[in-house]
Amino acid sequence: MSEIESSFFQSGGYNLSYKIHKNGKENSILLFHGFQDASDTFLYQFPFLSKHFNIYRFDYRGHGDSEWIREGNYHFIQTLVDVKTFVSKFLPEKFHILGHSMGGGIGARFAGIYPEKILSLVCLEGFMSIQNPELEKKRLKAWLDTLENNEVGVKERKNKTFSSLDELAHRLKPVYPRLDLKKVRDLATYLSKKTDTGFQWKNDPLYKRGFPFVFSPYLTRHLWECISSPTLVIYGKETHLVPENREEILSHFRFLEYIEMEDAGHNMHHDQPEKLEKLLNEFYLKHGFITE
Repeated sequence: MSEIESSFFQSGGYNLSYKIHKNGKENSILLFHGFQDASDTFLYQFPFLSKHFNIYRFDYRGHGDSEWIREGNYHFIQTLVDVKTFVSKFLPEKFHILGHSMGGGIGARFAGIYPEKILSLVCLEGFMSIQNPELEKKRLKAWLDTLENNEVGVKERKNKTFSSLDELAHRLKPVYPRLDLKKVRDLATYLSKKTDTGFQWKNDPLYKRGFPFVFSPYLTRHLWECISSPTLVIYGKETHLVPENREEILSHFRFLEYIEMEDAGHNMHHDQPEKLEKLLNEFYLKHGFITE
């Protein structure tokens, strides 16, 4: 039975929620959750991972139980700062990474910045096409033209209130078409909080306004090329988030294994947890990170 340390750590003046599963293992793994998600939603992976790793995870700013920002707006550099703070405070010298969606993208960049720290990298999707500069200009202009919606303190931030967890689950169900309603309700429990008037999503609604800028795609590609550990990238065969230039993206990883999972969408760790466990088991066994 693992001992789970659950508390908050400080990064950039914010209290961020974290959990450490102390399983008494030699290897450690850092989990990166997706956009508008939380680290708790790796719940189907915890039993397998706990057999082989000490598990480290935290909720990004404005996600899960972590604080919302008090000024400015969100951007990915903040997340990298928080990852570095968390790693420096809690993680051992070397560790493994498993990230989903935005977490896969953040994890891959971190692995490129600190390749000497990373033993293996697994990305459950998490990559974007290079955007047309004209479209990027229009997106940035639209963001600036609606600045009153995008900056903290200009408008009150408030999530919609739902009367029950069941109502939340029905709202979440289209995101998880392959899951039965009970499992969706379980996920809704982790992604919501009880209030005096009902239930609300935990995530900061400011995230829905998007980001003023993205990582440089050229720097990102250089970081991918710097990764020196075995890398596994998995895409759901039926994902709705396929980059137009997926082959070009994958060409920048030097030690890549690529798999498409059948009967799975973008949230493959929920759609097909047993298949994912099998793929992870094979990958870690192959590279000698775990034993039978």
